[in-house]
Amino acid sequence: MAEKYSITTWMPTYKEVRKVLRVLEGERYSSWLSLKQAISVVIRKSENKGKFVDPNRYIPELLPAVDQDLAIRFWREAHVKPHMAWDSVSFARLHQLANFTEERITLTEAGKLFLQSDDSTIAKIDQCEGILSILRDVALRGPGGEGLFLESHREFLRRNTTFSPKNSGFKVWRTRAKNLLQRGLVEKHGKIYQVTEAGIEYIERQQFENELLTSTQVDKPHSGRSKQLQIESESQLSKLIRDKNQTVRQQLRECLRSIDPFQFEHLVKFLLEAMDYENVEVTGGSHDMGVDVVGEIELGISHVREVIQVKRQQSNVGRRVLDSLRGSLHRFDAVRATIVTTSGFSTGAKEAAFEKGVAPITLIDGERLIDLMVEHNIGIRRREIRILEFDPDSLAQFELEDSETPQ
Repeated sequence: MAEKYSITTWMPTYKEVRKVLRVLEGERYSSWLSLKQAISVVIRKSENKGKFVDPNRYIPELLPAVDQDLAIRFWREAHVKPHMAWDSVSFARLHQLANFTEERITLTEAGKLFLQSDDSTIAKIDQCEGILSILRDVALRGPGGEGLFLESHREFLRRNTTFSPKNSGFKVWRTRAKNLLQRGLVEKHGKIYQVTEAGIEYIERQQFENELLTSTQVDKPHSGRSKQLQIESESQLSKLIRDKNQTVRQQLRECLRSIDPFQFEHLVKFLLEAMDYENVEVTGGSHDMGVDVVGEIELGISHVREVIQVKRQQSNVGRRVLDSLRGSLHRFDAVRATIVTTSGFSTGAKEAAFEKGVAPITLIDGERLIDLMVEHNIGIRRREIRILEFDPDSLAQFELEDSETPQ
């Protein structure tokens, strides 16, 4: 069986790592150790909790003068808070991107390639850290919320790494998802993740390179065509999944446009209940002052009452609708409101939604509504695609040494 390896728990984005490495390159190793120690001392003091929001204040107020220059460079050159640079340094150590044992910090060859965004170097790190595994999972099973992908990621961690995913799987998954978002390989709408065209191209490129490497090592003659067919098959599968998901979203749009207004109100009620709203009711009255649904939601330690107006229409919802709904909050003892529409919102409505000094109004347009329905499995049914991959490591225990080979 393959030996398990360590990964980065709080994984920074590659962009952040590059900025930190550029600051540290050529810096005295002792300067980094001194700054790290100084920050550790400051963090441990209870009176300093909450003071790390603004580096412009805590660097001169809390750090020793000898450590301030490097801290300022992190903040002003890399736009990274000094106490957050640790994650990037841990990442660089793990993947041997820099030498931290000499008098001055120097980049390794891998580190130089990483700064240049070398595709092969990045791909190796993606594979090790489980980023490529997450990207493939989102491509094959998404769109969906993070809960849809968590268990398969935990299985990856259990099989390949020394990290225990029992309690912290979400933490590891989210830092890697942030990495993919920053690189434009996945996109997020509300809480829904889905692969982008760039993400699919990246998956296919890595698949091609892996197959090419395998073919040059162990393939029999004339097997290149079969390898190419497999690559083309995976490319077609990715396109099929993408097209299918877009078709389903279009079907949801058409259904919402034609649904009976009364049924639409009950659909929104069902959605709110799936989103953990409580005591949700459809008003159903002619004197509801524009309020169609009311419910309660837990915010912190409090339960607050919320009113919801449902607008099944093709034209954008204007500001006048928001003003009217906001004026009816007191009649329902509500502190906030939401408007759900199958269309969109005017510029004036968007500007008025979170005006200072008045109750906030959440705006959910047609695309966001579909995102929420997909996330909570309303109007859709998920089908899992199972793909088999050869795992020679799991068969290694059955192999015989040369000396044990039967004669």
